Formats: sequence, C-alpha cells, structure tokens
Amino acid sequence: MDILFGEKLERLEAAVTRLLRDEPGFFAIAVHDLHTNQLWQFHSQPMRSASLIKLFIMAEAFAQIDAGQLNPSALLAFAESDRVGGAGLLQELPAGTSRTVLELIELMITESDNIATNLLIDRLGMDKINARIRALDCQDSILRRKMMDFAAAAAGQENLTSVNDVATVLAALHRGLCLNSISDRQMCEILERQTDRCKLPLLLPSGVVCKHKTGELPGAEHDAGIVIAPGCPYVLAIMSDNLPDSAGGCQTIAEISRTVYDVLTTNQ
Repeated sequence: MDILFGEKLERLEAAVTRLLRDEPGFFAIAVHDLHTNQLWQFHSQPMRSASLIKLFIMAEAFAQIDAGQLNPSALLAFAESDRVGGAGLLQELPAGTSRTVLELIELMITESDNIATNLLIDRLGMDKINARIRALDCQDSILRRKMMDFAAAAAGQENLTSVNDVATVLAALHRGLCLNSISDRQMCEILERQTDRCKLPLLLPSGVVCKHKTGELPGAEHDAGIVIAPGCPYVLAIMSDNLPDSAGGCQTIAEISRTVYDVLTTNQ
C-alpha cells in the first residue's frame, strides 16, 4: 500500500483480506477515491489484460478522432479471415458487414466484440496504441497481439496491464484529464452502456451507476469501472488469475465490489 487512503484504509484492507482469505486464485485490486484523489493498491502487478486492454484502444481511437486523423463515421468492413471467437455481435454476421468507427468502439466496449477490436487495432496501429499507453503514464500495460490470437500468447506475446494502470486511466476519464472533457465524457457514456453486469455492478444497490469494462480469459476474470456512489464516487479495478472456476471468480469480484462500496459509503 504505497499511498494512504485516508481514515478508511484500515477498514478497507481488513475487509478485503478477510473476504479473500479462503478464496482460490490470485486477486489484485485498486481503489481510487475520486474526491481525495487517493489510491489504495492490493497486489498490483502486470497481469494478462484480457479485454481491459480495450480501454487503451478506445483512448487512442478518440485521440485520433480529436486530431482529425480518424473519421468516426468511416465504415470498416470485416473479411472472413477477420472472424474470431469470443463475445460480440459481429461474429454472428456475414463477412463483408461494415460498421462505422464509432459503432466499432461501442461494440468493442459494451459487448467486448473481438472482431470490432481487431479492426480498430489494424486501423489505429498497434504502435500508436502503445504510444498512447505510455502517454497515459501506464508502466505495466502493453498491447502485443490482437484478440483471440492464442498462438501469439503462447509464444509470449501476451497483452498486459495492472489494476493500478487501469484505475489511473479511469480516474483520468472521470475528471476529463485523459484526452479532453468532451471525448472523456463520450468514453464514460460508452462504459456506462456495458452489457455484462455480472461482476462489479452485480451486488451494488439499485440505481448506483457503474461505468465499467470487463475482461476474461481461461482462469482469469477482470472488471474495472467508475462507481458513482452517493457522496463518494470512486474507481475500482479488480483483476484475477489462476482461478479454478470462472463463475466463482465472478462472484468473488462482485463480493469485493460490494465490500468496497460498503466501506467507502459508511461514515463510521
């Protein structure tokens, strides 16, 4: 814990430690208090990013749109050779289907569409996405391969990020300090339309807004987002690995999320 988290640090650390005591697998957590700008980290380190890397792809896409280098209304079509598995709408559609750049960004985030993501990587350039990651001062993150390229992953070309990097970017988005206030607001609105609600938001009280991005790989479950809790907005990033059971990992993330919410919104 490099940075103190106010008077709630001790309760937060104790509650999370108690919750994870008997849980299998490895969990890393970062909590960023958006009122005080203070950060609490638990086991933050570079890990397999899964779809959390798509946050950085979205940031570079909006940066290129802002710079006039990318037309958000430009149509991109996918070929049969672009078809990959995983989540998303496009894999159910015929080759030759096209969507605008902005629609592809939406699909990449809200449905974690891997065809949309790979089309955007090709259009934006992997080098430019990694330059954006460095510009955001994210030291643990790198895009090395396209989505569902398991041969590249097996050869050591794995995409990486950390809960600290992801929390840093989400906090910047909330404050309008990632790119600019207009683009950051648009990205937050896309995150709020996330369709996978089985992790961070699952156990939160009804009406609590969660703007988030999920990720999963065999043995790994992640979720990270901006939680607009009453009187205490915060960023929560949770990554896990070496999980024996995917459903159990999702449930644990949901329980961590509710635990963090309870600690941060309780004044005692």
